[in-house]
Amino acid sequence: MRQLRLIAIVFCLFILNACAPYYVKHKRFMSYIEQEQFKQAETELATNKQAKKKRMRLLYLLERGYVDLSLGNFKESADYFQEADYLIEDYRRNLGYEALAIITNPGVKPYKAEDFEIVMLHYFNAMNYLKMRNFEDALVECRRMNLSLIAMAERQKDKPKYKEDAFAHLLMGLSYEGSGDLNNAFIAYRNAYEVYKGDYSKFFEMTVPEQLKKDLIRTAAANGFQNEVELYKKTFGYQPNDTLPKSNKTELILFWNNSLGPYKEEWSIDFTLTRVSDQFVFMNPGLALSFSFPVNSVSQQDAVNLSKVSFYRIAFPRYVHRPSAYTSATVRVGGKSYPLEMAENIDAIAFKSLNDRFAREMGAALLRFAVKKAAEMAMRKENKDAGFVLGLANAISEQADTRNWQTLPNNISYARIPLEPGKNEILFKAQSKFYGKMRCDTIRINAKKGRTYFEMMNTIKN
Repeated sequence: MRQLRLIAIVFCLFILNACAPYYVKHKRFMSYIEQEQFKQAETELATNKQAKKKRMRLLYLLERGYVDLSLGNFKESADYFQEADYLIEDYRRNLGYEALAIITNPGVKPYKAEDFEIVMLHYFNAMNYLKMRNFEDALVECRRMNLSLIAMAERQKDKPKYKEDAFAHLLMGLSYEGSGDLNNAFIAYRNAYEVYKGDYSKFFEMTVPEQLKKDLIRTAAANGFQNEVELYKKTFGYQPNDTLPKSNKTELILFWNNSLGPYKEEWSIDFTLTRVSDQFVFMNPGLALSFSFPVNSVSQQDAVNLSKVSFYRIAFPRYVHRPSAYTSATVRVGGKSYPLEMAENIDAIAFKSLNDRFAREMGAALLRFAVKKAAEMAMRKENKDAGFVLGLANAISEQADTRNWQTLPNNISYARIPLEPGKNEILFKAQSKFYGKMRCDTIRINAKKGRTYFEMMNTIKN
């Protein structure tokens, strides 16, 4: 018995250490990110041996890609994101990891990115290519943003709320236009408009950006689509003076990555188990939750053992909202001000995405824990002490997978800003919600006539 208890203590300590919340493990790295000390964050990642292990490799690559992009190391960032993309594509069910997950928890498996995280990977990598003026590869990344969502929607039997990304279409349109392809730019803008006014309005409470409306009319006019020009002018209820196509435009497309997106924490849900005919039914009346699975999905002996247990506590991940430090932003250049408009609400998408798959993943978690509990009951019949140790191990190892891409922004806004050929000083101002403070940054661009420039502004620290 003494040996069994010693083994149990050692095992539990191992599990507790391995399953500490991800954001707690990476608190030092995130403290550098929160202060926008990207060089120190890069060093912290590079020297973190745990972050490079197989089950954490994908998150390591995503964070390194983000940090290098923030430092202006566009080629290095693209390499990290490319490797991350290959890792996602090559992800296969590993039976060894799946078996281990059944007796411990899903956190022991290699991290599999959230669908919106995959979309953001392609956004950041598109920015790398746009900064390097590689429009062809930027467009490939934009297309992959939506292809990943189409593949996700086809895999799921239920209807996900986040099944098409308006921002992906918008970014594609901006990339096409930057390369001079106005026909495909119009098509991409039109697709973005349809998603914004549909799913994004319904599920994420977002409106169509005014700049998108102008770009849609302007590119329609540039392509000679007069019927579409009149249709959209009537639909939008205005005829802005700046919607006519302009030649040799010199301009900046500025993306604003505002604050930090949500992180995951663990929460526990209590269930009672009853057997109804040929079904096991898990219920939580307070949360109006009910999950069932066939009795024959487990062995006959396991079914007998499960019938003797009436109470379960299941661990599940949930997102924690990190409020935006800044409420709005404008850009001033040449005596004129331009507001930045929200184009992607990552915070809202993250919560909706997890809610979409809650029932499916909770059912899997309940079945996983039922198998563990049945094994514990069987062990108690054979050896009371060994059953005690397994029960303790089951209780400790019931942990939620709290891993997620920590450096994603809360939301992304953008603006199209005209420049003059030559030297330009662009003043970026972000309004803080704390004590009326204002953050000011200056972007300097030595612009060539007729060229479109792409810049990204991160605002994390207050």
